[in-house]
Amino acid sequence: MIMVLRCMVCSWLFLGWIDPFADQVRQGNELYNNGKYDEALDKYLNAQITSPDVPQVFFNVADTQYKRGKYDEALKSFEKSMKTGNPELQAKSSFNIGNTLYKQGKLSEALEWYKKTVDIVDELSPQNGSKLEQLKNDAKYNYEFVERKLEEKEQQQGQDNQQQQQEQEKEQEQEQQDNQDKGDDQSDETKEEENKEQEPDKENQQSENQQEKDLDKEKEQPPHPNEAQQQNQPSSQQQEHTQSQQERPHQMSKEEAERILDALNQSEKEMRNINREKSHQPHRSVEKDW
Repeated sequence: MIMVLRCMVCSWLFLGWIDPFADQVRQGNELYNNGKYDEALDKYLNAQITSPDVPQVFFNVADTQYKRGKYDEALKSFEKSMKTGNPELQAKSSFNIGNTLYKQGKLSEALEWYKKTVDIVDELSPQNGSKLEQLKNDAKYNYEFVERKLEEKEQQQGQDNQQQQQEQEKEQEQEQQDNQDKGDDQSDETKEEENKEQEPDKENQQSENQQEKDLDKEKEQPPHPNEAQQQNQPSSQQQEHTQSQQERPHQMSKEEAERILDALNQSEKEMRNINREKSHQPHRSVEKDW
């Protein structure tokens, strides 16, 4: 009885005029082959409404989603089609899962599914030139292709990391150089400020230098004759001071004053005696011979 049901399901897949399910699948296949993936998807989804557990329909839906670029939806449907008991459909589903993962950039996972496809086909021992043998060769080719891509990606990533590291080192060196230059500039500014504080003002220094030069010139120049005389003689102020000192009466002591006073009195007495004697002498006439 089970064998009879399986044969009936297979007949539905190929005789669309007997069952609407098969008719939807056939129309979907025609649209898919003509590149009308959106319309083909509608047919396959309608077929799933009547038969939701048929693995072949999941495979067709997944394949159509892959063509539409809907890789997440395609991956889910391919995984459901793997649950079939048909090894050939499993091999096809495994191969397409590898292609979908490659499109998503998951190279390492894609390699695993290509290898799984080869293992499934080897268990079936396909004949040379058969579709399964061709599927196995395609899986090997894709495996080697993706493996090279993965190596190139890792190599490129290593180069990018190395280049990025070199750029970071250059940036750090440049930053250190900038900080060092900035520190040198600040040090120079500090030195200039210290020099300004330690050194006298240029204008004052120039003024002092000029004064020193003028003094040197005065020392080098010979004195003027009048100046020479002035050097040998005291100044007018000094002379006046000297004269004033000379003209100023000498302050006498008491004894000196008494002696002078006695001398004056004695002199006055003598003068009085002389005058008295003169007054007592007779008058003498003076004869003249003219």
